[in-house]
Amino acid sequence: GRVERHAARQSDVWAASLLLDVADRVAAEDDLSTGPVTRLRAYDAEHGTALTQTLAAWLDTFGDVIAAAAAVHVHPNTFRYRLRRLAEVGGIDLTDPEARFEAMLHLRLTPG
Repeated sequence: GRVERHAARQSDVWAASLLLDVADRVAAEDDLSTGPVTRLRAYDAEHGTALTQTLAAWLDTFGDVIAAAAAVHVHPNTFRYRLRRLAEVGGIDLTDPEARFEAMLHLRLTPG
């Protein structure tokens, strides 16, 4: 059969392209082997928790606890507890826009 090809304009995929470039650079320099997200992933692996998933859901919903709790199928109070816990474990200040941006980038650059 015929293979269908699709082309995209750079302006349509610039963010994804930029993230791929940054991911390649970070991988080459191993720059993300430490930090809050790395600490959360290690904690989750050791304790069977879902703090990284909680952080991702919270960031993806722009801090909307109700929507984020629904996304990970927990009660909002459970979600709030997890937020406090991930801030402690990860050493991340969720009130700091720069820290939130760094965490979001780290999650996007190193999925899973």
